[in-house]
Parts: sequence; C-alpha cells; structure tokens
Amino acid sequence: GGVVVYEQAGYLHLYDPEDGKTRQVSIEVRGDLPGLRPQWIEVSRQITSASLSPTGKRALFEARGEVFTVPVEKGNWRNLTNSPGTAERSPVWSPDGKRIAWFSDASGDYQLMIGSQDGLARPQTVKLENPTFYYRPKWSPDSKWICFMDADRRLWILDVATGEARIADQEKSSHPGSAINPEWSPDSAWIAYTKRLKNG
Repeated sequence: GGVVVYEQAGYLHLYDPEDGKTRQVSIEVRGDLPGLRPQWIEVSRQITSASLSPTGKRALFEARGEVFTVPVEKGNWRNLTNSPGTAERSPVWSPDGKRIAWFSDASGDYQLMIGSQDGLARPQTVKLENPTFYYRPKWSPDSKWICFMDADRRLWILDVATGEARIADQEKSSHPGSAINPEWSPDSAWIAYTKRLKNG
C-alpha cells in the first residue's frame, strides 16, 4: 500500500514516505482459551497489601493489580483504580485521610498516582525521571510529602503540592540486605534511613 512497516522496541510502525509521518500499529490478539478471556475474578483471596484508614472507618487493599477501599462497618466498597490489564500497587493512605498514593504502570512505565480517597476525582499522575521499579511510598505526618525508593536503591522525596520529586540519597551497595527503609520524623522535617558505609 505504499507504506513501510518496521519494528522498533517491540512495536510495529507504519511510515508513509509521501507525508513523512509515522504511526504505531495497535495490535490486540485475543486467544480462544477461556483463561485468556476477560472474566470476573474473586479477589478477596488475592490481597497483597492491607491497611486501615486514619479514622479506622475504612480499609485499603491491593488485590490483583487494583486498589480498593472497603468500609469496616457501613458503606460501599470502592475500586479506586478500575484498571484491568495494569498493575496498581503499594497503596498508602495519607495521614489526613483525604488521599491515597500508589504506583501504576498504566502508561507502560511506573508512575506515582495520588487520588482522593473517595475515588470521585481523576488521580494526579506524577511522572518520574528515568522510570524504574518503585516501592514503599510513605506519607509524611503532615501529608505534604511522600518518600519512596527505587530499584537502584535511591531515596526519593516528593513535594505533593508541586509534584516535584528529587533524589535525596542512594545506597551504593548492591548487597542483598541493602535497603534504605525510610521513616519520617513526627514533625515531617526529617527522614531517618539506613545506609551501608563504604567499608561495609
């Protein structure tokens, strides 16, 4: 048809020499096997993390790549992400009880998401430089900051109001026991963490 097809980074692209434009080809393969078809899944036995809200009235769960809140006594459960086909993980409640932060790979790279606890507003997406695998987000006690770590053993600090994230430090050792494990001070002014010295 007068266009050139090529592969790059695992995707097919079409190049039209007449207008010089390239577009990615979207391909979706649907298998005939029942296990590969969209289906309802009972997730109550697939919970990978759980925590209680600051008020103690709701619980926060991560199950099968989704983030849910469930009332302890009265109310409805809420699926805050509703994103089958993506991995939403490590949800944490802000100490003021208004927001929930989690990591999502919906864009293809992990990003930090910050959403309202009621799930009514579209969550804020925090794009991080040179995306990698992130884990253990922790809110500061005043709910203004979030610290987290990445696969390169770096400690990140995010200003929730501006969405600006910076690297505070890095554990240079790749020893299996190397983990920063940050903890906020009660006044949200300091972070204590572990770091292996050069001499081990």
